[in-house]
Amino acid sequence: MSRRVLFPLLLSLSLGVACQKQENTALTTPSSGEGAYATRYPDELARVKNRFAEREGQARRTLGTFASYPDELDKPSWPDVVAVYKAADAAGHGDEYVTRLHETTTVQSFFTEEKDELNKKVGGAAQYTAKQKGCTAELYGPTAAALDKTVEKQLEKRLRERNEAHHYIDDHEDALGKPNREKLEKQADDISLTSYLVKVGGAEAKRELSELVARADEVKKTLDRTIEEAKQKAADAKASEGDKKKATARAEAAEKAKARVDSEASEAQKLLDEIDKRNQTLADEYEKAFDALVKKAEGKGGSA
Repeated sequence: MSRRVLFPLLLSLSLGVACQKQENTALTTPSSGEGAYATRYPDELARVKNRFAEREGQARRTLGTFASYPDELDKPSWPDVVAVYKAADAAGHGDEYVTRLHETTTVQSFFTEEKDELNKKVGGAAQYTAKQKGCTAELYGPTAAALDKTVEKQLEKRLRERNEAHHYIDDHEDALGKPNREKLEKQADDISLTSYLVKVGGAEAKRELSELVARADEVKKTLDRTIEEAKQKAADAKASEGDKKKATARAEAAEKAKARVDSEASEAQKLLDEIDKRNQTLADEYEKAFDALVKKAEGKGGSA
């Protein structure tokens, strides 16, 4: 897969997410009755639960760095710095930024999961072209590294396009100080992402986890049916050996999933029982840290 093909593919994934309208009326039906989904269900519960904890920890780690932000800057216009901080905070729970963040997360997940195959295809194409031209250099490693970095930078660029703080930095670069630009951009990124995690991400996790837990009973019924049908297929004298083998594997996977459903759903419910309190605690910590950050920047302006 060439770079010419890769980026349209990544873009199409982003646009596909962007075109999904958020409406109160569900436009899709749950997949609880599908055997493949039911088999993946315990992993999905664990993924959502673990992601919540990871994001909670990520937010707290970033909050711990807020206080150092003003000290990293060299003689900027402090009122403009405060404006950047406030714009970054607002962007984190604005629909423009959140929509683009969801797109970015989708593409990042795709690229992470398919990275080895993509790197192999792109590196192989580059190596073949070089060989055709008589070049003996090893290109797999450099090509993979370049692809990783390019995707990372392009996703960063696209996310910043939907963050008003970065537009403010562009418009006030001289007042903020050109040497401060890179640091301010990173600070704005971190503030916006943390604002999202605290003010939007926690509520999204609660909604997603609630929907998943509500499907547990239906999933178990689907797994029972899947196991029964797969075993019948495996015992069918008319079925080929290949089909019997696949049916046996399908039954085993469904049985393993069924054994995990209750425990994963129980753990998810425990998180749901406390998620509101944890979200509120993190929100309080964010407000305290962000207010302190703004006051420190404003104080530097007053003492200038």
